[in-house]
Amino acid sequence: MKSLMTMLFVAGMVTGAFAGGSEKTVEIRQSEPSKVTVAVSEAPLGTVIVKIMDSDNRLVLRDRIVKDEAFAKRYDLTALPKGTYSVEVLDQSGVLRTATFENFIAETPSVYSRVTKVEANKYRLLVSNLDAKEITVSIFDGDKLIHSERVEDPQGLHKLYTIQNVGTDIRFKVSTDNGFDKYMSAL
Repeated sequence: MKSLMTMLFVAGMVTGAFAGGSEKTVEIRQSEPSKVTVAVSEAPLGTVIVKIMDSDNRLVLRDRIVKDEAFAKRYDLTALPKGTYSVEVLDQSGVLRTATFENFIAETPSVYSRVTKVEANKYRLLVSNLDAKEITVSIFDGDKLIHSERVEDPQGLHKLYTIQNVGTDIRFKVSTDNGFDKYMSAL
């Protein structure tokens, strides 16, 4: 009886060792808002396929990876529209891991701007320009454009404007060639 229990114990250990060795450790994680990393921590036995599908289960990307050692690969999905995507990693034995994530592009403003009223007819405009090379400053009195200028200063702008015959609705508009527009009021 004792030898039977010992034999079952050894058989269980051997089976567990083989089962543990055949499983591959695959990790899929969203490393940035629009980037996904696939990592395989053991050498694959053959070709690894990575599929990325949209929420309608349409194939967006298929990557065939032939490696004889552990690897990690990052996928940049910034060109894809905002939405839900699934990543599937498979090899000759079948699906190893699947994960779902939200793809969104973190939008950071390229221009920070602020206007403050200094005196009755004086306004201070501050603009910090992160990537545009030129900005256009337009000043409106209601719907009427009363001043416009292009400023070529990649570092930004700090300027004091004196406006004669001030109306009650003075607004500043800061815009760039790459599509940034912001209206500001000093109230």
